[in-house]
Amino acid sequence: MLKIELISTLSSSKDIIDFLQRRGVVEISEHETPESMSNFDTAINVSQLEKMKNTASAAREVLGFYAPQGGGILDSFKPPVPIELKDFLVKEDESDSTLSLCYDILDLEKRIIDSKAEIVRLETANASLSVWEKLDVPLKSNSTKFTSLIIGTFPDLQTESSVKERLAENNPDLESYDIEIVYSSDVQSCAAVLCLKSEESKMLEALRTMGFVKPADSADCTAKEAQKLNSEKIEKLNKNIESCTEKLKSYGDKAEKIDFLMDCLDMRIDKYEALERISVTDNIFYASGFIPERYAEKTVKQLEDKFSAAVNISEPTDEEEVPVLLKNNSFASPVEGITEMYSLPGKHDIDPNAIMGFFYYVFFGMMFSDAGYGLLMVIATAIVLIKAKPEGEKRKTVLMYLYCGISTMFWGIMFGSFFGDVINIIRVNYLHLPEMRLYVWLNPQGDDLMTTMLFCFLFGIIHLFVGVAIKGYMEWKDGDKFGAIVDTLSIFMAVGGAAPICAGMIIEMPEVITMYAKYIALAGVVLIILTAGRASKGVFGKLGAGLYALYNTVSGYLSDILSYSRLLALGLVTGIIGSVVNMMGTLPKNMIVKTVLFIIVFIFGHTVNFGINVIGAYVHTNRLQYVEFFSRFYEGGGNAFAPLKVKSKTFEFKEETNNG
Repeated sequence: MLKIELISTLSSSKDIIDFLQRRGVVEISEHETPESMSNFDTAINVSQLEKMKNTASAAREVLGFYAPQGGGILDSFKPPVPIELKDFLVKEDESDSTLSLCYDILDLEKRIIDSKAEIVRLETANASLSVWEKLDVPLKSNSTKFTSLIIGTFPDLQTESSVKERLAENNPDLESYDIEIVYSSDVQSCAAVLCLKSEESKMLEALRTMGFVKPADSADCTAKEAQKLNSEKIEKLNKNIESCTEKLKSYGDKAEKIDFLMDCLDMRIDKYEALERISVTDNIFYASGFIPERYAEKTVKQLEDKFSAAVNISEPTDEEEVPVLLKNNSFASPVEGITEMYSLPGKHDIDPNAIMGFFYYVFFGMMFSDAGYGLLMVIATAIVLIKAKPEGEKRKTVLMYLYCGISTMFWGIMFGSFFGDVINIIRVNYLHLPEMRLYVWLNPQGDDLMTTMLFCFLFGIIHLFVGVAIKGYMEWKDGDKFGAIVDTLSIFMAVGGAAPICAGMIIEMPEVITMYAKYIALAGVVLIILTAGRASKGVFGKLGAGLYALYNTVSGYLSDILSYSRLLALGLVTGIIGSVVNMMGTLPKNMIVKTVLFIIVFIFGHTVNFGINVIGAYVHTNRLQYVEFFSRFYEGGGNAFAPLKVKSKTFEFKEETNNG
């Protein structure tokens, strides 16, 4: 990674930033503002652009609901469409009309939402009016010269006689009135009370003592007429919803324009944020950042040819925080994302992906270890690679699962698992042939269980030793050659010598190997005690630190090596569950029933088994790298290289490749 500094006229700043964004290989970083220079404040611009993007994103979501685009899984892996700069500029000029379209889409959705809410209100009103259907006078009746009509509800079951009895009992002076119950239930009774206008207030007071309540909303027509009017309004609202929905569906072919608009807005936001990191005067601007060495010469030449700019390339100083850009071959680059999830390499780290990639694929395959599942992974990823031709991070992800699938196939063949034991199930139940040996090397589900576990421990020791060796290499490179030798050699001798002795507790080991292993382990222990505390002061301090280091070595490596038993455990789980699924499908005696059940159980059971165990293999393989392997040598803490580039899902520029 090299440092790049650029100075040019202020009038060229926009064109240069646009060029760097399309080129996508320069990270514009913050720097100390030179004297007599200032910085742009683009917060308002960014805020406005983000509001526009939110509008476009909301409109795109609405359009996706009402006019979904027909795209398959493969389409999500396809790379962006190449576009020339002149064509991009033409489409960019349509941004205002596209944004206006987004507002139209959101307005149509609002009309649909408002109409649906109004329909709910009217339907609720009709439901409340249904209890007044027998009433043949308007709910909001006007009083006559001498009489008043009072309409309302009681909170319980009432009859005409029960109401009259209560009124006669509590208000005997009320005589000239009539009551009609138009609806009654256990929780409500609707009544119409006709009384003298002079006694209206007294009647209302008497009715309220019985819980009588007048309706909140009253219509100037009968309940049936009000329901009819509401139903007509509902019909109109439904037509409005239908019209708006059809209009939204007709915008289905505009989805690509909205996607393009969102990408353009993202570009502008990134550009304005980058402008905040440059320094300016009234006439010039200055920018600094970082560029990968492999792109430096070409980029500098293009800048100097296209613009009146002075560009300087130099080596970063030790004090500068240099961003990290990983560079690996097609075998190791797919696991870069795994390392990035943990932490990018720091200044004094090496890129671990080339070494980690091999172990990652091997351990994933051992944990999944079913040749049938591996075959499905290989076929699926191969189809994606051939048909969709993904690029960038998507291609890396697909390649990672391709290599994991190949490893899964290999270990499935070694351990004799192909969709569990489906081969023998078919031979015995349908071909009436005896079972055959399925495994090529070991049978973890049979007599080779302990042997397989020992091999898992062996692979774990190799994995740990590689980490220790890398640590030694880094110490040697930093000038501590003595420490590199003794720290590495002591671990190799102590742990490597103890391994055959421990293995002899499970399987029979030749005495000569056990004898030499004891001496090697003892020599390693002595070397740890004598050298691990060399940084401490005094003889007793060095000895105490050495004994403490020995304790940490024994306890630490013992637990770490035992953790590799998960290679066996997860592999067993995959195979055993697969075999159980196959057995369940062959339980019936009738061949037709057995065949039908076997097909159903096979598809469902192995789908579930695949889904659960592929996640388990992924998680635990990551754990072995993070906890056991990286802890030996890796510090991390690096900052990812974040160039100013076009982060587009819909297009990429032809003439200036986005290589960030």
